[in-house]
Amino acid sequence: MSAFLARLLTVTLLAGLCLVGSGPAATADWAPGPAVFGMGSRQEVPVTMDDGTVLRADVHYPTNPDGTPAEGPFPVVLTQTPYGALMSVAPGLTDPEAGLALLGGGNRHLVERGYINVIADVRGTGGSQGVWDFLGKREALDGAALVRWAADLPNSSGVVGLEGASYMAINQFFTVAELGEDSPVKAMFPIVPSLDPYRDMTFPGGNFGVASNVLYLAMTGFMQLVNAATAGNPDLATVLLQRAAGLLSFHADLLLQAVGNGELVNDGPYWRSRSPRSVLPQVVATGVPIQMVGGWDDVFERGQLLLYNDLQTIAAGGEQGRPMTPDQPVDPDYRMVMGPWHHVTAGAGIDMDRLRVQWFDHHLKGVDTGLTGPPLRLNEVGTDRWVGATHFPFPEATPTVLHPGAHGSLSTTAPTRSGTDTIIYAPLAVPCNRGLDQATAGGLVAVFNALRLPPPCTYNDNLTQLPLLGKTYTTEPFDSPQTIAGPLSASILATASRSDTQFAVTVSTVAPNGLSRPVASGSLLGSHRAVDESRSWRAPDGSYLLPFHPYTLEAKQPVRIGAKTRYDIEVPTTFARVEAGHRLRVTVSSADTPRLLSTPLNLLNQLGGIYGVEWGPGASHFQIPMAPADAFAEAPAVG
Repeated sequence: MSAFLARLLTVTLLAGLCLVGSGPAATADWAPGPAVFGMGSRQEVPVTMDDGTVLRADVHYPTNPDGTPAEGPFPVVLTQTPYGALMSVAPGLTDPEAGLALLGGGNRHLVERGYINVIADVRGTGGSQGVWDFLGKREALDGAALVRWAADLPNSSGVVGLEGASYMAINQFFTVAELGEDSPVKAMFPIVPSLDPYRDMTFPGGNFGVASNVLYLAMTGFMQLVNAATAGNPDLATVLLQRAAGLLSFHADLLLQAVGNGELVNDGPYWRSRSPRSVLPQVVATGVPIQMVGGWDDVFERGQLLLYNDLQTIAAGGEQGRPMTPDQPVDPDYRMVMGPWHHVTAGAGIDMDRLRVQWFDHHLKGVDTGLTGPPLRLNEVGTDRWVGATHFPFPEATPTVLHPGAHGSLSTTAPTRSGTDTIIYAPLAVPCNRGLDQATAGGLVAVFNALRLPPPCTYNDNLTQLPLLGKTYTTEPFDSPQTIAGPLSASILATASRSDTQFAVTVSTVAPNGLSRPVASGSLLGSHRAVDESRSWRAPDGSYLLPFHPYTLEAKQPVRIGAKTRYDIEVPTTFARVEAGHRLRVTVSSADTPRLLSTPLNLLNQLGGIYGVEWGPGASHFQIPMAPADAFAEAPAVG
């Protein structure tokens, strides 16, 4: 049976069964119903895998007024977490209920509306036995087994939805791919997922993502040991030894390889097998609908609209990795909401409960919940405005080449003469920048918000633009409001005095009072400048819209000292307003700390470097797609 027919038949059958909480509902009038049930829980339920390893899961189920389990049948929503019980009871940074769902705890809102909610500890974490296989094949096999087990729980309807944020978003793709067609999974709800962990967070631009990686390794290492000791596991000694093995095989190994330029420093089989990109064709073949939530300031932001693009392109029969064409049909089962969020604040300010129930009621219960309108809902950075879109890259935007020139000018008109701007390599930059807030998952922003203080870095990058730290290029004020609608790129033609380079490029909007607000930033290690043409996107004029770098050991090449060399730098997508009277600024520098830091051997090849950035005919330029601010129609984030 084809995935499409299976999905159609499932929806029809579920509608006919009149599951709890379903029934006829007019599209225009739909709203999440009130709480109908209480919530009961069974903690640390053992689930045995095919190799004898015992995983543990918490099962939260609807109850009657007297506390007894309600009969159902109920759909199951499953989350697979590596963070264990300690995070499951942690309060959220913005909203307690949202925090529980984000971190892997039980979702009371769903349970009270007729869902069984299962939170399972992945192998080697929480109360589960085994050694953690970070997004690996063994974990995918476990995920498939957990889905089948959850579908057979008492009072289950036999259909399953997958939900979760970050790691718990990424592993949904591997689970669905492993299950294949006609599985119990009928819907996914990934929040702040990654398309490609190597490029999105671990080694963006080919450099070590020091802030994100160190925080993540420290957090997960601590959590795994604490959760193992507090989970009440009867075989505690064995589990603790397994945790130690996991820490050595992933945490210590990644850090040691970063220090010694080991295999994991470059892209290769390890990272590719842990990238959802590698299984998207199998995911699309299953026909499972996917509602994604991403954030413009999320640590995984780079890959989120690319993930939407790939799902749509594969579904339309196109080649994965190629951009959607303006006339390409759009599959309404692949949707995304992109908001003004960091990693830990995803969904803040919108009705995430409504979005979640609307999605699961439609696909797991067969309710007509009014899933219409544009599949892309985008917050315009710098405003409270939400708009709708269908295609990415955005056909409403015109790819626009901006040329740097004398005295820091930036214009659509190429300069008629040539010049050179000097940048002195500095391994460290002013830490108060957008990258710090993004790489630390928004934790610092959340602290300032809790103290009711304005975050000092997120909306102001003037300090990073000091002359010795980089070179800025700024346009004249805009006559009318425009929207930067990426993806973006920078092509830097430069000489260097050392055998490796590091370039960081930041795009900012500048208010009349001089306040510079960063909206997008990218970077590139010079020795990783090779471009894979087959996976790169070009604008109509032939310049790069999105250069794709292999980042493999085989593609790596030293920089020729003193030779003019082109560096094509990917600048992750933004969707940002430039108001009338405001200007656009591009800053080229040599550092983006503490978000990025070169590994020690690469650093030795950069120290003492002096760069000559060339501008003029045929020299450096920036590709920034622009659209009139009214080119996109307003649409609610949820509805």
